[in-house]
Amino acid sequence: MSIARRILPNAPRLPEKPWPPTEFNPEYQTFLDAHVAYWGSDECVVLPKFAANALRTVANWRCGANAVEVLMPAGTPVASFLDRRGHPSDRWDGGEGLGITGNHTTHAGVLAGYLLDACGAVRGIKLWEIYPGATRVRRRIYPVDDSLFGTSNARAYHAIHDLDGAPLGRRDNPYYAHWLHTRAAQPSRVSR
Repeated sequence: MSIARRILPNAPRLPEKPWPPTEFNPEYQTFLDAHVAYWGSDECVVLPKFAANALRTVANWRCGANAVEVLMPAGTPVASFLDRRGHPSDRWDGGEGLGITGNHTTHAGVLAGYLLDACGAVRGIKLWEIYPGATRVRRRIYPVDDSLFGTSNARAYHAIHDLDGAPLGRRDNPYYAHWLHTRAAQPSRVSR
């Protein structure tokens, strides 16, 4: 049994059915709201931790696949992986700390879906998020717009991976199965 179920035994369960990537999932919203209300935190990093049942430090977070380049299932924990100057980084907050408010380089949330154009190209990502002052989980669309800096541009968001390179939360992360399938399809490397 996951730690979240032990702590919140009557909390809503994660939805088990697949959800279209272009629609918000109200069942998942209820799940996230219940955990945020219980923990009483408004820091953005706690939402991905709840979603993946991985209540560990963000110092372990590593940059995974880009959320614009790879269509990921709703419920995938994502974060911006930029250093404090706004340059891409392989570590959360460029490995400097726990994030910095107002710098527009550190933000995290849970992927809620995609905004696609008529040809199926990603025009934006839909994100469940919390932040200081938010009283509940919010939904926001971040556009793919390279004129926007940092966390305002959907291109800044990536799947969150752990130190070992696996998606945060492993089996409790809906992206994990896709990641395993992708790794299995890659040719094996034999050292000589």
